Amino acid sequence: PKVRSKILSEEFGWDKDFAKKIWCFGPETSGPNMVVDMCKGVQYLNEVRDSVVAAFQWASKEGALAEENMRG
Repeated sequence: PKVRSKILSEEFGWDKDFAKKIWCFGPETSGPNMVVDMCKGVQYLNEVRDSVVAAFQWASKEGALAEENMRG
């Protein structure tokens, strides 16, 4: 995560704090799409993290309409 946050901040202009809050990539944990925690001051957010990650993996793998992988 440190190397990834350094690359995202230096090469792509991301804030280092946001780069450290990446929850997952999809589809199949290695794709081009990602979920980033952009919330501030939300209680109990980590309790639903596993459910959010699982739903994102499913949605990015199965697609919204035609059961195709999500891209971009």
